[in-house]
Amino acid sequence: DGQPESDATNIRNSTLSCDATQTAPHQKMSTTSTTFAEIIARESIGLEQALSMLRLEFQKLTDGTNDHTTDTGSMVDPDDAIFGSTVAPHDLDMTLLRYLKVARSTLSKHNKNSTPKLVSLALQRLLSTLQYRREYDVLSMHAPGAARKILHHDTNPGACLYAADAGLVDKRGNPALIGRLGLMIAEDAEQHEPIVPANHLRAILFAFERLAASLKLSEGREKAWYILDCSIDRKTAPDLYDNVDPRPRFWSKFGRLAVDGLTMKGWNDADATQNNPNRRIPGVLPHLPYHTTITPGFPVLREALRQLTEYYPNMMEKVYFVRAPFSFRAVLKVFSLMVDRESAARFVVVPWGKEADILGEIFHERDLPVEFGGSNNTILGRDDFLRVAEERYEEQALFMSNHPQRDGTPMDGLSRATIRSRFHDETAGVSSTKEEAISIGGGTLISGEGVEMMNFRWERSTSERSWCYHPKPRIREAAPN
Repeated sequence: DGQPESDATNIRNSTLSCDATQTAPHQKMSTTSTTFAEIIARESIGLEQALSMLRLEFQKLTDGTNDHTTDTGSMVDPDDAIFGSTVAPHDLDMTLLRYLKVARSTLSKHNKNSTPKLVSLALQRLLSTLQYRREYDVLSMHAPGAARKILHHDTNPGACLYAADAGLVDKRGNPALIGRLGLMIAEDAEQHEPIVPANHLRAILFAFERLAASLKLSEGREKAWYILDCSIDRKTAPDLYDNVDPRPRFWSKFGRLAVDGLTMKGWNDADATQNNPNRRIPGVLPHLPYHTTITPGFPVLREALRQLTEYYPNMMEKVYFVRAPFSFRAVLKVFSLMVDRESAARFVVVPWGKEADILGEIFHERDLPVEFGGSNNTILGRDDFLRVAEERYEEQALFMSNHPQRDGTPMDGLSRATIRSRFHDETAGVSSTKEEAISIGGGTLISGEGVEMMNFRWERSTSERSWCYHPKPRIREAAPN
């Protein structure tokens, strides 16, 4: 919470790792297995019995020996980046503790001291999370090239991602997600682009997922932060309205969006759905069914918040809202009513002019963006942080795919992630090579019958598709799979 480091916390900063054989691009510090046990003991005070019980229940889910099974017998994908078989036991314990802490905050006074009831509530949320992770296929988000496809509008039109992990860490090495809300909702801004809710939600959940998977005690990443710049109007975000940066938005660097039915108010799909119930929104798949019917604006923000608190509970130590218009306080009150008390207590509106005082307790001034009260003028910008984040995401994915696991076996999970990602491309009618998908230096435009991931124009009268880009980039056939 920005308080001085305790002796217990300093333990993990004073030792070197004895079990990490490779250094990931985001690794900052390490600890020993002995220290891991001490951290777990500190975090589980009052929850020791509940953690032991939840461990057993989770093992049953993994073994497929409980009542909740899938066609493969297990609720847990062995390659899952947060719950899978390659996740270190202490990291899994930290995740289970997050579920227990949220469950504890929702217990009634009558059940406060009931460990079985506490475990039952945590298990219900855990089951919901595992089902979501399968349906949403979060494994494919870890494939090399996933960041490039999800962030950019030539492959994920209307994603309008406004938050990402650009490498900002606190004084202890814990990561922080940073974002600019105005990039998504400043509809009068010169370079605003319409949002497609289903694509946007997959993009923001990609950022949450990759952040959650990066929390590893062996790398000193115990918790995460979220700093959201809420400046959205001409007074608070003049750079989005006046003297606008002439460069295309980062997400449009490979082509601007021109899709029939996609307006400044978002994806107008109601009429088209009535005419053709099987019509799919173009973008990186899969989409959750109810995401295709969400309207832009507040419903999208509400759904993103629900997914963050429901499927990544207690991941954020604090969520800081900075440079927020006065009206945003009313919005935050509504948000706080939609989540559990444990999550709501983590929302903090930073008063204007107090950014350095509050955030400076947690982050070094040299690392903190100038917009947030620090002296770093290179990390945020209009949307420069998205470029930095994309490069980091791809570095991490390529690193994991090119290095064996600690026991020397291949990274089967990353191989499966790539397979899953390519499967969704093929389902959407996209033909591309992995080299094209991970390309950052140039655009990839793939043509072919049945393309759904690209910008297309839907002719309602004839039910035929044609493709339209603005400006029109170079078109070339992709190499066969």
